[in-house]
This record gives sequence, structure tokens and C-alpha cells, in this order.
Amino acid sequence: MVDTSERVTVRIPQDLLEKLREIQQSKGTGTISDTIREGLERYVEMNLPPPNIRKVVVELSRQDNRQLEEFVKDGGSVSVDDAVRSAVREYIRQRLDQLPAATARGRREGEPAMAGDAPPP
Repeated sequence: MVDTSERVTVRIPQDLLEKLREIQQSKGTGTISDTIREGLERYVEMNLPPPNIRKVVVELSRQDNRQLEEFVKDGGSVSVDDAVRSAVREYIRQRLDQLPAATARGRREGEPAMAGDAPPP
């Protein structure tokens, strides 16, 4: 199947364009259009995820982000997203292992995992 695209003209402030160019250079993206397209794809993914998937946004400090990128670069993971997913999975496993067996089995979906934890608002 042939992938088609449509040209869209958008005006953006100069400072935003400069930031996009910085991203293009740091990521080695071919063109500014590719950088913008990638950003739009992520925006759509975050705002229209598939119905069976819940997206979670994690904001990290620049230092944490750099450390994650270094971890990936050193071969610790295939991507930053994969590293974060693995860390979250491991954290959840450890927390569930700390729960008494009866508590873990008796919880219903949406109930707090540990005594004193409040459900999300």
C-alpha cells in the first residue's frame, strides 16, 4: 500500500521553530518536517491511544532523562520507553510481592493496593 501525505501550512512562533531545529539536530532527524511529523505522531498517540491501552506520561528532570539516554546508549535497554516500561513493571512486581497473599487476591479492580493508600481521584 502506498503511503500518501497531504501538505499542511502552519505558522509557528520563531522561538518554537528554533527549539524544533535543536531537536532535529540533537536527534539527527533528516528534515524539520520529519521532526514536526514525529512530534505530531506522538501528540496523536498521547491524545488518541488505542482503546485497550492507557498512556501514562512521566515527566523527568533533564538529569534523569540524560541518565536514561546514557543507559540506552550503553546497551541497557533498546529505548528510553522500554527502559521506563521495564522499571515500572519491576516496581509493580516488587510492591505486589510485599503484599500479604490474601490482600493481593482479595482486592477488586480500582481498590487501593495497600492499607492507607487512597484510590486515585
